[in-house]
Amino acid sequence: MLKKYVAILLAFVSIDLSLSFDKYTTEILNGNPHNMAIISSPFIKIYEGYYYFGQDSVNWYIAYENCRKLGSELVAFESNQEFDAVIGYIRSNLERTKFWTSGNDLGKTGTHKWFTNAQLISISRWAPRQPDNYKGVEHCIQFGYICGNSNDYQLDDNPCSASKNYVCEAPKQETISIVVWK
Repeated sequence: MLKKYVAILLAFVSIDLSLSFDKYTTEILNGNPHNMAIISSPFIKIYEGYYYFGQDSVNWYIAYENCRKLGSELVAFESNQEFDAVIGYIRSNLERTKFWTSGNDLGKTGTHKWFTNAQLISISRWAPRQPDNYKGVEHCIQFGYICGNSNDYQLDDNPCSASKNYVCEAPKQETISIVVWK
């Protein structure tokens, strides 16, 4: 939706500028390369992304809906570094609890993917003997202190109907620059 809006905006700017100015250039860059000040609320910048920590305990489906209402998705940990950075923030700032991710095997039991990007879950942060699809009803992926005496946040499959907090991840930023010469 945002890309369509930007394309339309650029088309109007192009028409307007072509009538008013001799030269102009547009450029779309990934991220925020000039570290421009942005208002990211309610998201918090951690590592290379922006995250929202839902403090209401809801099932996986409601967690996904809540993230979509914010224009984001349930988190998909694409690297161990991203996982560690988010966990570092949680340990320093939040209560010890469990959180929903976008991970699940709803499409094919036993094939765990991130719902947000359809990629296989490749980070090696599963709790011991997980995922196990206990009693054939665990299809959504949570992270937290899975074992009672655990000191590490780990991934685990859980019934999608269980109530957990959740982490939303904002879409990657894009910077649009328009340079005009008179």
